[in-house]
Amino acid sequence: MATILCYGDSLTWGAAPQGGRFNHNQRWPELLNDHLGSTHTVINFGLPGRTTVWEDPFREGRNGSLSIQTTLEIFGPIDVIILMLGTNDLKHYFNVGAYEASKGIEQIIHKIQAPSPHNFPTPKIFLVAPPNILSPKGDLADMYEGAVEKSQELHQHYQRVASLHKCVFFNSASIIQPSELDGIHLDLLANKQLSLALLPILDQLIKC
Repeated sequence: MATILCYGDSLTWGAAPQGGRFNHNQRWPELLNDHLGSTHTVINFGLPGRTTVWEDPFREGRNGSLSIQTTLEIFGPIDVIILMLGTNDLKHYFNVGAYEASKGIEQIIHKIQAPSPHNFPTPKIFLVAPPNILSPKGDLADMYEGAVEKSQELHQHYQRVASLHKCVFFNSASIIQPSELDGIHLDLLANKQLSLALLPILDQLIKC
């Protein structure tokens, strides 16, 4: 039996483009759990607004690098960790791009691969580049000013980091895009498509 931890932001948490949160059985980590069956456990530990390493001045506790070690202790031992972060890094007020987001992901990977204080085995890392941002709507338009172009560069930087640190890599932008309702979050179909795309890769990781 394998334990799989999904460590991400609102795209993992299940934020609906129209507002609120999708039901438990509509989010891609929970759908992935259903596909795998009762022999494995998929944990959804997404958090809206979570960044790789940046401190958000408007939302406390969103720095993914600072919370990854306690997360590994709380849920450990973990067999596979699925990382999908970076969208929030591209908010206008952080003033960083895809390269900096990839360096942030790299910091999280370093911490995951560090020796465990409880002698837990090192989890296999499945790095997923988030989908490209579309044209953000409403308040998100100002928040993500200039982020559309930056998001299109995430996958190439993430793939380099994954290769360097021997992580499995998947570019979600190759199969899904955010809803046109807000340009950021996944609709029901995209959640389903992502779960189905990750399933065979994750299945192989578990068997290795």
